[in-house]
Amino acid sequence: MDLLPLPADAPHHLLLGFSGGRDSSVLLHRLAGWCATAGRRLRAVHVDHGLNPASGEWATHGVAAARALGVECAVHRTRVQRAGRGLEDAARRARYAAFAAERRADETLVLGHHRDDQIETLLLALLRGSGERGLSGMRAFTVDARGPIWRPLLDVPGETIAAYARAHGVRWIDDPANADLRLARNAIRREVLPLLRRHWPAVDAGLAHSARHLAEADALLRDQAARDLAPLRSTDGSTLALRGLHALPLERARRALCTWAESLGATPSHDALMRVFGGWRDAAPGRALRHALGPHWLRQWQGRLWVTPRDRSGAVAPAAVWDGHAALPLPAGGVLRLIGARGFAAPLRVVGRHAAPGRFRAAGDAHSRPLQAVFAALDVPPWARAGVPLLVDPSGELAAISDLAYGTTLGAWLRQRGARLLWQPGIARG
Repeated sequence: MDLLPLPADAPHHLLLGFSGGRDSSVLLHRLAGWCATAGRRLRAVHVDHGLNPASGEWATHGVAAARALGVECAVHRTRVQRAGRGLEDAARRARYAAFAAERRADETLVLGHHRDDQIETLLLALLRGSGERGLSGMRAFTVDARGPIWRPLLDVPGETIAAYARAHGVRWIDDPANADLRLARNAIRREVLPLLRRHWPAVDAGLAHSARHLAEADALLRDQAARDLAPLRSTDGSTLALRGLHALPLERARRALCTWAESLGATPSHDALMRVFGGWRDAAPGRALRHALGPHWLRQWQGRLWVTPRDRSGAVAPAAVWDGHAALPLPAGGVLRLIGARGFAAPLRVVGRHAAPGRFRAAGDAHSRPLQAVFAALDVPPWARAGVPLLVDPSGELAAISDLAYGTTLGAWLRQRGARLLWQPGIARG
C-alpha cells in the first residue's frame, strides 16, 4: 500500500492522530516500519472526547497498540463544547486543538483520511453550497493555521485499507457513533454513496478526479489572492486595508478577504461577505462594526478589517499600585515594565479605562483631550481599549496610556533619566 509523498521541506518527524479506528490503526502499522527505515521519529496522539462511556478503554487500547509497535502514544482528554455547532464540527475542533497542543515544531501532523473520506467531504461540500475551496476537498499535504498536515492515504480506497488490515492482522476499535445516521457524514457513507455506486460504479474515481481538478484551480486562485493581499495587509498581517480591497474586482476582493481571514483561523460566511462589500461599505470610518464568525469576530474600523477572538476578555482590573521597581503582572496577562530607571518618584496606580480620568494631556500638548479621542488618535480600536493599562499619578491625573503616550509630568521625568515604559500584552492588541 503506497503512501503519497511527504514534501522534502516538511518537518522531518511525524505525529500521528490516532483514534484507534481502522484507518489510523492501519496507518500506524504502515508508518512504524517506514519511519524506522527512513530515520524519522514517529509519535501518536489519541484524543479522548469523552463522548462515549468506553472512551477510556479506547485510550488504553490506543496506547497499548502503539507501544506494541514501539511508538509513544500521548492521550489528550478534552471536553467537546458545541457552542451552537453540530457535534461533528465541535468534536473536530476539539480534536485539532489537542493535535496542535501536542505537536512539536519538528513534527508534521499525519492523519488517516483516505479516498472514501475525500469523496464524502466533496459531497458534503456540494450539499452545503461550497465554492471551489470546499469542493476541492482535503489536501494530501497542507500548511495552514493548524500547522503542517500530511494525509498519505488520501488516494487509497477504503477497501484497500481494509485488505491491508486483514493481511497484517491489524486490530482496531469500532466507534458505534460511526453507525449513527443522524450524523451527516455517516448518512453520506452508509446511504447516499451505496446508491450512487449502484448506478455509477465509477463514481469514486470520478469524484476524486474532480476534487483534484478543483484543487488545482483553487491553488491558482490562491496565488492570485496572495498577490492581491500583499499591499493590503498590515506588517504583522493582522489587519486588512479596505480602500485597496474595494479597489479590486469584486470576485478577487472576496477571495482575497477569505484567504486573509482563513490565514487567521476564521472562515467568512456569505453574510459576512455581504456586510463587508454591502452595508458596511458606506459606514463612517470611526464606527466600529463586527460580525460573528464562529469563535471569531470580523471587525471593521478606521478603514481596516480585523479578525479577533470572540472570547477575548482583556480588561485591566482590579487597580494595582506600582512603584516601578519590578515588572507588574497584569490580570489579563502580560506585564508592564519600567526600563532605564529603578522606580518612580512616587507609586502610580494602574487601572482600566472605566476607572481612569476621562481626559488626558499628552506631553507637548497645550490642552487635555477626551480619552476616547486620544485612543482613536493612537489607532487603538474600541474593542481593545479596555485591555490597555492606564497609569494614574498620586494627584489623580492620567500619567500614561501604557507605553503608547506619556503625560507632561511623567514624560519629562522619563526623558530626564533616559527611561521608558514597556507594555508586553498577554494577547494581541487588536
